[in-house]
Amino acid sequence: MIKLTKKFRTFLPFYFEAHSDKTNKLLHFIGATLFFICLGLSIATLNIIYFICGIFIGYILPHIGHKHYQGNSSLRNSHPVFCVLGAFALYLKIWKTLFFSK
Repeated sequence: MIKLTKKFRTFLPFYFEAHSDKTNKLLHFIGATLFFICLGLSIATLNIIYFICGIFIGYILPHIGHKHYQGNSSLRNSHPVFCVLGAFALYLKIWKTLFFSK
């Protein structure tokens, strides 16, 4: 577990650098927010269509951000677990910046 934590701490700055474009970050944030909303709707209504829509939205918006604004490709294929953890870290970082910075 300690090795995994150290590897993730090494990976995280690389992940943030791959998401340094403001529009790319915004698209990631919007996609993640819409995914969470769809997940909540899916659970509340017991309708899997909302979950499927959430996955699609949560994938397509970051894809557009990487392809058209950041000019790179997603790290998802090479580091799938770290990318999910990095996405949560990025989401929280943006959330804090938007709502808790002076």
